[in-house]
Amino acid sequence: MKGKTAVVLLVVFLVAFSVVASGCIGGSSVSKTTVSPASPSSSSSQSSASSSASSTTSSSSAGTTTTTVQQSKAVKYIEEHLSKATVVDTPKYVVVVGPAGSGAKVSNLPNKPVVVVSYKVNEQKTPTIQELMKNQQGFGQINPAFMRDPDLDALIQVARKVTDPTLRGALYNALYILANKLVPEIIIGDNKATRVYWNWVHNWYYNPVLAARWDLVMEDKNAPKVQIGIGNYENEPGTIVETTIGWPSSFDPAFDYETFGWALYHNVGDTLVTYWESETKKVSPDLAVAWAHNKNGTVWYFVIRGGVKAYDPKTGKLYPINATDVEFEFWRILRAGYSVNWMLATYTDLKKSYAMSDQEFNEVLSKGGIIADYNGKTKEVKSLKELLQFFGYSGPTAGVYKLVLPQPYGGILSVLADPYLMVIPAKYMLGDKYEEAMKAADWGRNPEAWNKYIQQGSNDPIHKMLQNNLIGVFTGPFYIKAAKQNSYIILERNPYYWNSSVWKKLEEKYPNYVTTKRVIYVISNDATTRISLFQKGVADIAAVPVDRLNAVKNLKLGNFQSKIDSFVTPDMLFIVLNVQKKPFDNQLVREALAWATPYQQIYQAVYKGYMVPNYGPIPIGWLGYTTYGVTKYTYNLAKALELIKKSGIDPKKYTISIYYNTGNSQREKLATLLQNSWGQLGFKISVTPLSWPTLLSKTASGDFDVYIVGWAPDFLDPDDYIGPFLQSAVVFDSLNYEVING
Repeated sequence: MKGKTAVVLLVVFLVAFSVVASGCIGGSSVSKTTVSPASPSSSSSQSSASSSASSTTSSSSAGTTTTTVQQSKAVKYIEEHLSKATVVDTPKYVVVVGPAGSGAKVSNLPNKPVVVVSYKVNEQKTPTIQELMKNQQGFGQINPAFMRDPDLDALIQVARKVTDPTLRGALYNALYILANKLVPEIIIGDNKATRVYWNWVHNWYYNPVLAARWDLVMEDKNAPKVQIGIGNYENEPGTIVETTIGWPSSFDPAFDYETFGWALYHNVGDTLVTYWESETKKVSPDLAVAWAHNKNGTVWYFVIRGGVKAYDPKTGKLYPINATDVEFEFWRILRAGYSVNWMLATYTDLKKSYAMSDQEFNEVLSKGGIIADYNGKTKEVKSLKELLQFFGYSGPTAGVYKLVLPQPYGGILSVLADPYLMVIPAKYMLGDKYEEAMKAADWGRNPEAWNKYIQQGSNDPIHKMLQNNLIGVFTGPFYIKAAKQNSYIILERNPYYWNSSVWKKLEEKYPNYVTTKRVIYVISNDATTRISLFQKGVADIAAVPVDRLNAVKNLKLGNFQSKIDSFVTPDMLFIVLNVQKKPFDNQLVREALAWATPYQQIYQAVYKGYMVPNYGPIPIGWLGYTTYGVTKYTYNLAKALELIKKSGIDPKKYTISIYYNTGNSQREKLATLLQNSWGQLGFKISVTPLSWPTLLSKTASGDFDVYIVGWAPDFLDPDDYIGPFLQSAVVFDSLNYEVING
């Protein structure tokens, strides 16, 4: 959801997730687990026929020899519990999915643990494809291609409910491999971005949602000193100056849903958990020093770090942070009603969530059934001391936040890492009404009582205060000292930052570098101005358009030189095929079109080398991404023609219209390349630009042949991609999984 290009995607994203049923299940490696089916969000109706892609398949890694064995236990279980089996070989598990029953035939399974997912579809409650089209649910309840495959829905729902990261990874591996085989969408690839900076900057890292934490970034002690032109500020070692574009849409995190604001909050505030540096697969402690959940993943407990104080630089006052502050801030964000609150509204039940004392939590733990997952290990914990030891924490604590979910969701930790959920102390926001509000809500046991003190919308006094005070209080490594709209923002090091020891440790480790003491964002919408500031050394880092990179290449200042890095982002590009229309209902035709797509031409001629191949709907490097067992599509016209012949269709009988959004010159060029290459298969191809609202309307109702779309993340979980691109609103009467070893 990040970046200027992602603003338009936000509309699609919100539609897609407004109806997502989410969850997670903590299943052990040998026990039977039943997943409660999610209720449908639409009217009951007869299901359409399942996609022909739900046939028995077996995927294996190209060029890899896999030892196979007749796993009698797993084979017997599959034959007794499935009527038909889709077998997917993933790097660590074999995933088998199919309708409940008996008689499925499998043999020679790879010698790995086997995950068996069985289901029974409720045909009456599952809406038909036609109903979903009528209700404009493309990219909502159903994937944009309008493909229905109950196997995929079953795997998606189980993966949402599993808490074990290894098992979740296997399920998403399977979904990635199946998507690669079924080709509802042709994946063009992941976009690359560039970073322009002087090489006196060190340890500057990339995170796709959270941005860099400047407290970990360092500079060479011999970096030049240059006047910035803002007051008496000088760009010197320890001062990071970034010249960039944009502005936070709000200085109240509850009202901000864009890149710049989130990057800012990540540096001045703290969330319960975070992704450290460029990590994308596992979260690390932040305000929460430890966490655990009940066995089915519907209740989570977050132990809050003791000793954290929010600093008010205007008054010098400090506000201790505790579990009640977490609860109040979450409630305030939900109550505010801004669009970003959809994640809390979807994945949590804040009416049942509340702050607990350590003693109360200890009593819960002593009764058993509370599971901790961290650093690849899982353990049932019986006391707070045991839980803290499991996480390697020995410091003070400040209560426990009990977070209840409406149903399990394996991606909940990723959601909680988003910077808009930075915790602001309730006492600061409520002022002299703090005691009154806390007593009215029984210190959080009745959070609805807080509605009297929080208004919905932008007229809320708390929102206005935060906006006017540039947030006003800060727990993160920096605080906002000053800002001038669309001109600059100045951050200073927070003298009361709870993790301030990180600076001393870094400087001891790197004696030739200094840690960051100040950050100045110099805002300019003019690329020439930004380039000039960088060339002079006024800026350490600059946002430079790809077509202007030559202006900042191989520059020198003293003994230093400019650097340009490129890195893969999770911003993905797809070509969506309407599988409800001929000839796209034929899987061989979809495969042929994938082979007839001129990828390298697209990468070079359209995206100037700033895109890399991907073969399924999970970003490169994320949980579930794999190259194991996938078809790596390249341009191969001979193979495409062979598949068209094998499909039995006559391409001359079909006219394919490709849609893209008006004004997007890159997608226009891409569509033109497709027109030429797909035309060589015998199809008649037309290219049609549509306004964004028209494109959204047509694609949501299935009124299209093919269209081009991008996707960017709101949180770092594969469900943020797999769900929208593969789910199809299948409702299950039963949904079970079993993990079988040996």
